[in-house]
Amino acid sequence: MPIVLVHGAWSGGWSWKDVARRLRGFGHDVYAPTLTGLAERSHVAPERVDLGSHIADIAGLLRYEDLRDALIVGHSYGGMVITGAVDRARPRVKAMIYLDAFVPESGQSLWDISGPERAADMRAAAEKHDGGKSVPRPVTPGNTGPGAAEKFGPLFTAQPLGCMSEKYVATRDNPDDWPPRHYVLCKACNPSPFHAIAARVKSAPGWTCGEIDAFHDAPRTHPDEIAGIIAATAARWDIPKP
Repeated sequence: MPIVLVHGAWSGGWSWKDVARRLRGFGHDVYAPTLTGLAERSHVAPERVDLGSHIADIAGLLRYEDLRDALIVGHSYGGMVITGAVDRARPRVKAMIYLDAFVPESGQSLWDISGPERAADMRAAAEKHDGGKSVPRPVTPGNTGPGAAEKFGPLFTAQPLGCMSEKYVATRDNPDDWPPRHYVLCKACNPSPFHAIAARVKSAPGWTCGEIDAFHDAPRTHPDEIAGIIAATAARWDIPKP
């Protein structure tokens, strides 16, 4: 059955390339789309893109590819996206993985989770970059391993500001109906907001948790390990290969 990989902020489907190749080698049907306004889709003006655009991207993929019993994976900001997409396409998704990712409640934006200081820094960076329309990727020590910044840095694009500021709002009659969810913490990246998120969901109903000794950019720097985690989680939830 299908696996949908949703990338984080400033990134693109390219960031899952090595993970996707390994999963396909295991026999899985894999989709790794690029969200609107980023990477090869960065020709779309940033003021026209927000969190809702990206939720629509993934909900639309699930619908128009007629995916059923899918496993959907979100990395970092991708956790905001998969939450909204599954809210809108719940019957098509069998399970979810949050990889060092944000897990919003209805009514929360990414900035509501990451805090006012982070929001202020991003707004200032966006204003300096292009008059407040998009946020350039910050240089964050501890996010990646040696050599990865030089390899992947040129591929990152600025993130439309609305992706950070817009709130996820549940649309279903039963917003508490979720498929099984698994959280993977990248424990080498500390401090990070994801340690607190992992601790919060660890004992929550419907969740399982794991961790990897890697930095936040694990899909790019540790593709073997990430593909192994995804494949093992799919097997545990009895999501068969096509």
